[in-house]
Amino acid sequence: MQLISEDKINDIRNSADIVSIVSDYIPLKMQGKNYFGVCPFHDDHSPSMSVSKERQLFKCFVCNKGGNVFTFVKDYENISYIEAVKKVADKVGIPLDYVPSTKSDSKYKLEYEIMDFTTKILQNNLNSKEGITAKEYLEKRNITDEIIRDFKMGYALNNNTYLYNVLTKKGYDINKLDDLGLITKDGIGGYDKFVNRIMIPICNLEGSVVGYTGRIFNNEDSAKYINTKETSIYKKGNILFNYHNAKNYIREARCAILVEGNMDAIRMYSSGVRNVLALMGTAMTKEQVEILKKLRVPIILMLDNDNAGELATVNIGNELIKNNVDTKVVRLSGAKDPDEYIVKYGVNAFNDIIKHSLNYFDYKLHYLKENKNLNNTEELINYVKSVLKMLDGADNLTKEITIKKLSEEHNLDYEILKQELTFDKIKEIKPVIPINSIGKDRYDKCVTKVLYYMMSDSKYLKIFNTKLGFLKNPEERNLIREIEYYIEKYGKINLADFISYGELDDNIRDLVNTISGSVNFEELEEKTFIEYLNAIKDILNREEIKKLKESLKKETDINKQVEISKKILDLKKGSVKNGRN
Repeated sequence: MQLISEDKINDIRNSADIVSIVSDYIPLKMQGKNYFGVCPFHDDHSPSMSVSKERQLFKCFVCNKGGNVFTFVKDYENISYIEAVKKVADKVGIPLDYVPSTKSDSKYKLEYEIMDFTTKILQNNLNSKEGITAKEYLEKRNITDEIIRDFKMGYALNNNTYLYNVLTKKGYDINKLDDLGLITKDGIGGYDKFVNRIMIPICNLEGSVVGYTGRIFNNEDSAKYINTKETSIYKKGNILFNYHNAKNYIREARCAILVEGNMDAIRMYSSGVRNVLALMGTAMTKEQVEILKKLRVPIILMLDNDNAGELATVNIGNELIKNNVDTKVVRLSGAKDPDEYIVKYGVNAFNDIIKHSLNYFDYKLHYLKENKNLNNTEELINYVKSVLKMLDGADNLTKEITIKKLSEEHNLDYEILKQELTFDKIKEIKPVIPINSIGKDRYDKCVTKVLYYMMSDSKYLKIFNTKLGFLKNPEERNLIREIEYYIEKYGKINLADFISYGELDDNIRDLVNTISGSVNFEELEEKTFIEYLNAIKDILNREEIKKLKESLKKETDINKQVEISKKILDLKKGSVKNGRN
C-alpha cells in the first residue's frame, strides 16, 4: 500500500498533534478532556466531532467518521493516504523524500508520456518566432507568462503535419497518436488534429495532461474551439477543468465557483479569483457531482448568461441540492460569461457579485416566477405547486422559511401551504429490531469494543487469549492475527498508529476504520473489558446450545443423546458462571 517505511510514518504521526492539525481546517473548542468542532464530513450544524489529544484520534458522533491525523487530512482534502502523510510531514517539518504518484504511473504510462511530451512541444512552439502572434494575442487578453505556465498553454503551428512528424520520429505508433486525438490517420500517414491554434491542456484531477482545447486567435477558422475526443485517459465527465490548480485555493476561500468554459476559468484565475472550476459545457455527470461533494464547500454556479446557461443552472443546482451540496447562484448581468464580465466591468465589480451570490432556493423562486402573471389564479396555483415540489427533500428550516415567504408575498394561508407540504419528523425513529436479531446486535457491539481495546493496548490481547481466545467471524479473527503480529513486531500497540499500519489488506483496514469511528473515547478499564468478553462467551454459548438442542431432537442413538445433553449442561454452567441465566 505504501512506499514510506512504517517507522517513518509512525515518527510523523507521533510528531503531529492531531488537535493542532485539525484546527488548521476547522475551529475547535475544548470541552472537558477533548476538543469539539463542526464535522466536515456531513451536513453538521452543531459541533458533533470530537478530537482527543490524549488518544490522537477524532470521531464524529453523528456520521461515525473517525481515525487518526492522516485519516482526517486524507478525507478532508480528498487525497490519497500517502499524500496525506506527506502533507502532515510538511506541517510538522519532517523532510520526506517522496513524491506522490499520479495516474501517469498506471497502465496508461505510455499515453501519459506521449501527452506530456506533446505538451512540452506545444509550449516551446508558443515561445518560438512562429508563436509570436499567438503570444501577443494572449498578452492583449492579460494572460501573463505566469498564467501560461500554470495552465501549460502552448501553440499548434500553422503546419498540418508538424506534430505528426515530430511524434512519429520519436517512435510513437500512429495508431496510438490517433487514439489520443492528436492526429487523424489517412491512407498515406496522418495529419495534425490541431493547426494554428492556442492550445489549452486539459488535466485530470491529479494534474496530468489528458487532452486539449484548441482555440482560434486570428478568426481564420469557423470553429472557435476544438476539443480532444474522449480517449482511454480522457473521460470528459470525470474531470473538472482546473481542479488540480484550484483545490488548495478552494480550501482557503471555503467555496468553489463553477463556470462553463475553460477560458472563463483562466480569465478568473488570472484576475486573482483562483477557486474556480469549469465544466467545459452545460451538462454535469454524477461523477462530477461526487467530486464537488467531496470538496465539502459551498458551490457557486456562475454559468453563461443565456437560456442554455439558465437551464443548466437550474438542472445542476437541483442535482447538487439533491446530493446535499450547499449551492449558490450568480447570474451575470450585462455580459454573456465571466470572461466578458471581467473585461467590461473589472475585477472589483466581479468580486462584488460573488459576495452577493443568491442562495439556490431564492434563485429558483425567482426563476419559477419568470414569465408568469401571478395575478392570474391558474398561473399562481401552478407557481405555488412548482415551489412546493422544489421543496421536496429540502430540510425543515428551508421549508419553513420558503412557505412563510409564499404566504406573505401572495396572501395565502400559511397552514394550508404547510398541509400541502410534508415536513420530516425531526425526532429520529429508531428501527424495530426483530427479537431473533437482538443477540447478533449485542454480539457485534461487544466485539467492536473488544477489538477496540486490543488495538489500543497490548495487555488486552493477553487477557483475550486467556479468557476467550476466539471470535466467530473470519474477518474478526484475521484482525486479531494482525494485532498479534503488530505487537510482536513493535512490542506495543495504540490505535492511532495501528490505523496507519501499511500491511493491512483492504477488508481488514475497512474494519479498523469502522471500529475507530463507532466507539467513544472511553477510558480503558480491565473490568469492563472482561465484562465484554463474558457477554461474547455467553452469546456464543447460547448459539451452541441452540444448535445442540436441534441435534438432540434428531438424534436416535441413546449414547449420543447423553453426550449431547452433557455438552448442553456444561455450556449452561459456563453461562451461569459468567453471571448470566
